[in-house]
Amino acid sequence: MASTRPYIILLTLSLGFLHLVAQQPANTLSGIVTDSATGKPLAGVSVFLNNTSRGTVTNAYGAFQLTEMPRGTYQLVFSSVEYKTFVTEVNSGRLPPPLKISLSPRITELTAVTVEPFDKHGWAKYGKFFFDNFIGSTENAGSCSLKNKGALRFYFSKRSNRLIVKATEPLRIENNALGYYLTYQMEAFGADFSAKIVSYYGYPLFRQMVPKNENRRKKWEFKRKEAYTGSIMHFMRSLYAGRAVTAGFLMQKEVMAPNEEKERIKQVYRPDFQKPGLFPMDTLHYFWEVLRQPDPIKKTITISPDSILTVYADGTRGLYFNGALIILFGVNARTAEDYKTSGLMLMKPQIINVQENGSYSSPQDLLAQGAWALSEKICNLLPLDYER
Repeated sequence: MASTRPYIILLTLSLGFLHLVAQQPANTLSGIVTDSATGKPLAGVSVFLNNTSRGTVTNAYGAFQLTEMPRGTYQLVFSSVEYKTFVTEVNSGRLPPPLKISLSPRITELTAVTVEPFDKHGWAKYGKFFFDNFIGSTENAGSCSLKNKGALRFYFSKRSNRLIVKATEPLRIENNALGYYLTYQMEAFGADFSAKIVSYYGYPLFRQMVPKNENRRKKWEFKRKEAYTGSIMHFMRSLYAGRAVTAGFLMQKEVMAPNEEKERIKQVYRPDFQKPGLFPMDTLHYFWEVLRQPDPIKKTITISPDSILTVYADGTRGLYFNGALIILFGVNARTAEDYKTSGLMLMKPQIINVQENGSYSSPQDLLAQGAWALSEKICNLLPLDYER
């Protein structure tokens, strides 16, 4: 979805902003947000680290400050209903001086949402489908609620057999299974019914619920650990740290390889030169079955994490592979039934950057399959600053 992003303006700083520069404490991110057209400061803009519990809003002077930055690289999101979402990347080890961010009005986008004919009965028709594929359909989803579903706009095209869902404001979600309030700035949600692919992306901000008692706190702690174990975040963190195998992940790929069994049987079974009755009938049936197989044949092989992850000179990590990547979790389990089989596929032939905290970019370029396609929903989503 193409859009013109707002930009960072480099101008001569006012005395007030210079004072902010001088006063910025260590491990703190600060700045001022203004309107790109008028230059006036913008109050009430949400400023947060994407997919974390760290966020704030700009004050009456458009100023913001995020203290105690968590370790790692994050997307810094500036979100307001009336302005286009702006996203930039920050690293806790190399924090920039106070930022001056200029946001562009969202006039064109809001007009499109208002004027275009959306289905007024969209929630009745597609609400369950949206909930199941966005919030989730697993156990935790039953304890989640979408508080402002009226903000959703549903557009279905019979011609393309696609459903597009937009939101006129950030979605407010309560996850009582994991103990979080979420504010989700949904940038895109689309379902291609012909290809059977659902994709969405956006920018969530977490806020922890206050448990009513110790039992509730322990239950949330248990459910969070359960949601994390074997998740994509768990996989990415383990892969980054070089501990994917010891963490219980096994990576496989399907490759085309010579059909060695077919070649072996060709050497053993030569009906034109052998006497009848040389092989039992059940053996002959096996021979005939194998000889009908293609050559080459698909074969599943185990691959090393080093074959898909590159560590660059500056310490950054890049994930790249061809075709579908099969990922088994629980490889130390006693029986095959305990394995969880998932898959990843690149939507574009490009490198996915992996961070220490488990984030990766761009999420919309990585298609989850198998168990992850079912579990990697909002109901099981954890903030990047979650620690086991």
